[in-house]
Amino acid sequence: MPYFILLGIVFSQGDLGYLYLDLYSRKGKYPGSAHFTIKGGRKISEKEYQLPIVALVCDFSAPSGSSIARLNHGEVVTLFHEFGHALHSLLSRTDYQHFSGVRVVIDLAETPSHLFEYYAWDYRFLKTFAKHYLTGEVIPEKLVQSMNSAKKMFAATELQRQVLYSLIDQKLFGEQSTMPMDTISVVADLKRQYTSWNHVEGTHWHSRFNHFITYGASYYTYIYARCFAATIWQEVCVEDPLSRAAGSTLRSELLQHGGAKEPSTLLKDLAGDQILRYHKEGIMPNLTSLCKELELMGNDCNSQR
Repeated sequence: MPYFILLGIVFSQGDLGYLYLDLYSRKGKYPGSAHFTIKGGRKISEKEYQLPIVALVCDFSAPSGSSIARLNHGEVVTLFHEFGHALHSLLSRTDYQHFSGVRVVIDLAETPSHLFEYYAWDYRFLKTFAKHYLTGEVIPEKLVQSMNSAKKMFAATELQRQVLYSLIDQKLFGEQSTMPMDTISVVADLKRQYTSWNHVEGTHWHSRFNHFITYGASYYTYIYARCFAATIWQEVCVEDPLSRAAGSTLRSELLQHGGAKEPSTLLKDLAGDQILRYHKEGIMPNLTSLCKELELMGNDCNSQR
């Protein structure tokens, strides 16, 4: 079995780019799943465009002997998350490489990846390829419904956890003095103040959470992305996520601009003014679609403290 395969992405108007798929774990390989830009797209001349080259790297269990690789649903969600990043790079058409694909403001970077996770939960899409590896039976619709119900079971707890991560990230890496701090006490205090969980003394899990290093003071963008993606899915995709109309809109209004279009204008042109809220002197995502999706709706999902 080859370690990776190379796909050429083509369209009726010509080649769009190249995608390396390196999906299975092996000794010495990078752990985890990620999208890497090998070469960004850019305009060379009026008639010539430098095609993007990207890699989608995962660490799924490799098949052994005559067996075939079988992904669990969590791995499928991960695959489509990273595929969202890959499409962002492959479909962007910017004049400059610096604005190509995922080279966007951090508040927008995770939106395409979270949007494409929705496809991994939608039966209309799953039934096109998800089949029993022995019998060929298409995945039952009731099973997909049950999976979606299970996802909502602890939705509030999961969202609370993401908020905690974001608050810790802001406290450790945000706008404050660079004086030394007791990070264990910081994490414990935030956990007591903003969650319903008890802090376990003697634990320091935050020292092993890689996103606090790579996303310094920007982990909140994962929550932003979930809000943006929920609104885009409801406004553009939910009626028929496999339609040419939905795909064309995502390509022309979201993916092709890379980082070359002002983010708030891009989002409003894509999903309407309701995707954003204006609070004090800043802009933030509208929470309504995400709260409705997770069945967390109260009197005012967007209320401020």
